[in-house]
Amino acid sequence: MRWLVVGLLGLGVALAHYATPLPDAKIAPPARQFGLPLEGLPGPGSWLLGQLYGNTTGAYRQRHSAYRAGQGIHFGLDFSARCGTPVVAIGDGVVVEIDGPHGAPPHNLVIDHGNGLSSLYGHLLERPALRVGARVRRGQVVGRVGDSQFSCTAAPHLHLEIRDSSHQRFFNPIPYIAADWETLTLVGGVSRGFQRDLDNPRRWQYPDQQPAARRGGPLLNDYARAWPATLAGKPEPNALSRPYASLPGLALFSSSIRLERTHTPTPRRLTTGGCCVNPLWSPDSSTVLFIDKPNPQSPTALYGVSVLRPDPPKPLLPIAHYNPRFTHALLPGRPSLVERLSDGQRFYLETEGGNVAWSPSSQRLAWNITQAEGNFDRRRSEVWLALWGGAPQRVATVFGGGLVGWLDEETLLLSGKRAPEDALRNLETLHLPTGERRILARALNMRGIQIGPDGRWVAYYVAFDHPERNGLYLVSRGGQKFKLSWFGSYRWRDASRLVYIPLNPGQPTHRLMEYHLQTHTSRPLADLGAKVLNDQWQVSPDGERVVFLSQDRNLWWLELP
Repeated sequence: MRWLVVGLLGLGVALAHYATPLPDAKIAPPARQFGLPLEGLPGPGSWLLGQLYGNTTGAYRQRHSAYRAGQGIHFGLDFSARCGTPVVAIGDGVVVEIDGPHGAPPHNLVIDHGNGLSSLYGHLLERPALRVGARVRRGQVVGRVGDSQFSCTAAPHLHLEIRDSSHQRFFNPIPYIAADWETLTLVGGVSRGFQRDLDNPRRWQYPDQQPAARRGGPLLNDYARAWPATLAGKPEPNALSRPYASLPGLALFSSSIRLERTHTPTPRRLTTGGCCVNPLWSPDSSTVLFIDKPNPQSPTALYGVSVLRPDPPKPLLPIAHYNPRFTHALLPGRPSLVERLSDGQRFYLETEGGNVAWSPSSQRLAWNITQAEGNFDRRRSEVWLALWGGAPQRVATVFGGGLVGWLDEETLLLSGKRAPEDALRNLETLHLPTGERRILARALNMRGIQIGPDGRWVAYYVAFDHPERNGLYLVSRGGQKFKLSWFGSYRWRDASRLVYIPLNPGQPTHRLMEYHLQTHTSRPLADLGAKVLNDQWQVSPDGERVVFLSQDRNLWWLELP
């Protein structure tokens, strides 16, 4: 009998994985016909949107392993929440599987909604108290949030999929679910960005335009040239030559033109035609930069458009990781290539394909080398340091975290555990001359860590921890810490001010607010007149301007009062 049961289960798995996909004619098109799988408003004590569906950077790194079944993309939508948070059905339907053959352990559930659509709820904490064949209603509790790492401390979240009823096709949930996605993507994202195909960098760069996938089909993202770059061969010595701009580094952006300030922060459009994503500011705050290839005949490059003149964007620099002053660059590879742009001095550095954090002088580089597999909570991460052109040295080891950045020329900021069995993570400083490590804060997990411009203050938030620890914090290098009364997406304006967009779903537009550290007060700055897409907005280095990706999929900018 035991062998018969095993055989029948094996046959069920085989049939489930090799069934005939439903044709488009039998599948209901997306019409925002479903609801969210978690109740209540998002926030650090309830739930936040985690990894998006589609060609995320995290999925790309595992396209040959964890996400191979979905053609290399993250074929679900993740909602971060504390273990035990109730999960509700996104629509009316019938339970067709409980802990079935479609993955997402430790427990999972599949509901058939008719019209060729079904939903899968993965990483549930316990086996749902339902039976196959039971009818459920939209909003009915059908399970509880668990953890894919079986720990409830590493990465507790719900993995939601919308599939055809044959389980062979995966669909982007965003067009199917009625929600304020622009606001939900402001905070909490893991692997928020999408992988770029440098031969077609505008493709699949918006959350609602991610492609459908078929089980076991060929990779959708088997790119010859990808960005962010992954482990590849050794870059050629001249790979960072400057074929577009005649002047390197800061001189490239120097301008005697100054924009006359207005007292009304009115958004102004910078780009047209659905361009572009992931904007950066030049160090002099005059130019917005982005990766682009406007047409097949154009080069793929880092393009720039000036806010001082209405000229069309033009290619300025090769694609690479640049330091904040654009005087040095790194091109990932095995090993990576590092170059000083002023004189072309270069050397190779083994970073295992990752980016580096530049010290304020750019004469020191620090980076992580992290285990690729294993429980997120316990993964070993080694922090390495190199002087310009010098031999690398390991300076610290943490678990479930890594390097955050530089506080000053001699001090690094780290997050993580000192031992894998520790219950809480630390936010701590590492003084390089002495090796002294000083803990600034402790929590189950610190997220959204941002170092202030002068390194004196650090902003971060805690989510899904004990209620008294959840929220947004500021902590000083001296250990002074206070909790803020608001929550949202934030950026440093200068050493004493934060600009933020409140996490307030349902508002017609996004509004910029400013928080002052000395007075502990907030004030409104501007109404953007639209919503920011996928948390893509940046404050200029001088603190006077903001650029953002708008709902019309173009870049806009405005002056700050």
